[in-house]
Amino acid sequence: MGTIEDLKSQINARKITFEPPSGTSERLKKELLGENEGTKVTALLQELILEISKLNNIRISSIIRAEGFHGSGRAFDIGNEEIAGTLLPIVATDDKVQQLKIDEIVFDAGVAGESARNKWNYDAGKKHNYDNATLEEHKNHIHFAVINS
Repeated sequence: MGTIEDLKSQINARKITFEPPSGTSERLKKELLGENEGTKVTALLQELILEISKLNNIRISSIIRAEGFHGSGRAFDIGNEEIAGTLLPIVATDDKVQQLKIDEIVFDAGVAGESARNKWNYDAGKKHNYDNATLEEHKNHIHFAVINS
């Protein structure tokens, strides 16, 4: 099967769900599968979402929007941030970031009980310390972006 079919299987198995309300949920699903109008997600982002969904059930809260890498179809947000303590130690490693072609991971690890708030964060594929304002904006979701392929 191809990535799109695998993503559909993960959606059907409820390994990938979407933020309510249902109108938003349907829009996010179309964006993920490339069935929306306008900006399309990149194949790399679809592959990243698929791989992450194999590690943990995820609830996508944002994909395409105007700002940052979201505007070019290279980013998505996970809204069930309570999985961070399980998911990020697996994904936020130099090897995994390189393998999955991750550009950014942004999340305030303090939410997961970590004293180092930037513990799992990356920018340009390298460990990165984001400022307080950025961390404050990333308490209720985990942001991922892939490289520009």
